[in-house]
Amino acid sequence: MEGEMVDLEALYRGLGWPSRPKDPVARERFNDILRLAETLLDKGPLAGLPEKGRIRILDIMAGSGIAGVAFAKALSLRGASVELLVTDLREEELGLALEWARVAGLEEHARVRYARADASRLPELGEQEFDLVICWGSSMPHLDVYKAVLLLSGVREVQAADGALIIQQKDLLPWILVNNSFRHIMVEGGLLTIYREYDARRGVQKRLVYKLPGLEYLGVAESRLWELSQIVSLSWIFYENVEVLDYIERGYPSKVIVAQKPRRIATPWKDLLRGIPLETWLVSRN
Repeated sequence: MEGEMVDLEALYRGLGWPSRPKDPVARERFNDILRLAETLLDKGPLAGLPEKGRIRILDIMAGSGIAGVAFAKALSLRGASVELLVTDLREEELGLALEWARVAGLEEHARVRYARADASRLPELGEQEFDLVICWGSSMPHLDVYKAVLLLSGVREVQAADGALIIQQKDLLPWILVNNSFRHIMVEGGLLTIYREYDARRGVQKRLVYKLPGLEYLGVAESRLWELSQIVSLSWIFYENVEVLDYIERGYPSKVIVAQKPRRIATPWKDLLRGIPLETWLVSRN
C-alpha cells in the first residue's frame, strides 16, 4: 500500500550505510569516533569519567553499535570496567555490536549486550543508572518533534545523577537552505526517494522510497530536518550543561552535542507520553 511506512531493515540495506567491521569505510568511521572519544575523555567535557571505575553505557538508535564500542574501547584503555548496552529497532545489525567488540579487543575488558528498543520509550527497558548515553550517526531525523522530547526525557530518567548524553548530528535544515540542496527527487545509495508531503503537526517530511534499479516500491519514509539549535534547546530543558563541539568524520564536518547534569526537576516521561498534543489540532473552518 502506498501509505505504508518503509521497513527500516530494507531502508538501510538500500542506503548502504557503512557499519560492518569488515568494511574499510566503517573501520575508518570507528577510528574517527575513537579519536573523538579519547579527546573528550582526556581533555574535554568527559574528563574524569574513567575515574568512576565502572561505567555503564547505553547506545541508542545504534545500528551496529559502532559508536558505543568506540567509547567503550576508549574507556577501557583508561582503566575503566565497561558495560555497554546497544539498542535499535533494526535487529539485523544489532548483533554486529559483538563483532565490533571482538575487532576492538574488548572481549575481556567489557560486557557488551544488545536489545531491540524504541529510543522514545527508554524507561520501558527497565534499566537505569547509565553513566553515558550515546546517540550517533545523525539519527535524530528518525524522530518527529514529539518523539525527540520523549527521547530526551527518557534518557534523563535512565541516567545516573552525574550522567552525560552525547548526540552526533549535522545541522541539517540550515545546511540545506544555505546550499539550496533540497531535492524533490533524490538518489541515496541504492534508493530513489520522492518528496510527497510535509506533516505540519509532527514536523516531518514524507518521501516515497523505491529500490534501484528496478524501482520496487518500499513504502513511505519520514524524516525531520533538525536544526542543531533545536536539539540543543530541547536538551537544555533536561540537562543543566549543554555544549556543542566540532567533529570531522571521514572528512565530513558535523557537530557533537554534550549534555551533562540531568535536571532533577523536569516533566516525567510518562506524563509527556500521555499528553502528546496531536489530537488537540483542529481542522480550520475558514
